Amino acid sequence: MIYFDYRFMEVASPIIEHEAYQEMRNIKHHDESVFDHSLKVAYYSYKFAYKHELDWESTIRGALLHDFFLYKFKKSLSFRLITDSINHAMSHPLIALENSKKYFNLNEKEENIIKGHMFPFGIPKTKEAWIVSYVDKYIAVFEYASNFKKMAYKKQAVYNVE
Repeated sequence: MIYFDYRFMEVASPIIEHEAYQEMRNIKHHDESVFDHSLKVAYYSYKFAYKHELDWESTIRGALLHDFFLYKFKKSLSFRLITDSINHAMSHPLIALENSKKYFNLNEKEENIIKGHMFPFGIPKTKEAWIVSYVDKYIAVFEYASNFKKMAYKKQAVYNVE
């Protein structure tokens, strides 16, 4: 469980309390919801940006909105999985940016954080965007590993019952 500090919550609250943003609670992403994933990315990115005296407010806002695409990416076990995944990696930051602009005023740094977070498919142009891109990937590895472990335990439980 993460306990968010007052600086983080002051910047994050207008976004995370927004009705459209709350929809992300219902969209599974890696091993949790897009909402939970985005909060983690935003908080750990903020902690790093704050420690290094960077623009932590833009870091929080951009990181919260980096996956604001509002749909469930459907993975299928087929030959199209790779091309579908690449297409999603290239398009979802642009969809997230479009959705973000509908509801929130963004500065250039926040826009680049959203567009650039899927490096190498997008190019981070600021230190803050690089931080969010890195933290997003770092957290995703742990979320995928957790999901894989859950699937392995389920499979093992099925074999143990039989």
